[in-house]
Amino acid sequence: MSEATNMTDENAVQHMFLQVESSDAICILNLAGHPYRLRELIYMMIENGCRVMKTTADQYNVFNYDKETVEVFDYLTSIIKARFV
Repeated sequence: MSEATNMTDENAVQHMFLQVESSDAICILNLAGHPYRLRELIYMMIENGCRVMKTTADQYNVFNYDKETVEVFDYLTSIIKARFV
């Protein structure tokens, strides 16, 4: 018998763009990773007082930022690119 069909594949990768606003910064994140890990990351940002909104690749590409792009390579999240205002 096969595994339960409602289980997410352990090799699944989801990609999304998020605009995140906190009391002292605004950034757009380019995220790729396992769907469960991304949901956990979003939940942590909201719990820490951030406002999180889904955005598009177009908005990421035209987002005006005055600092360097930060790249984080995490074992569970895969890739996070952040552009800060």
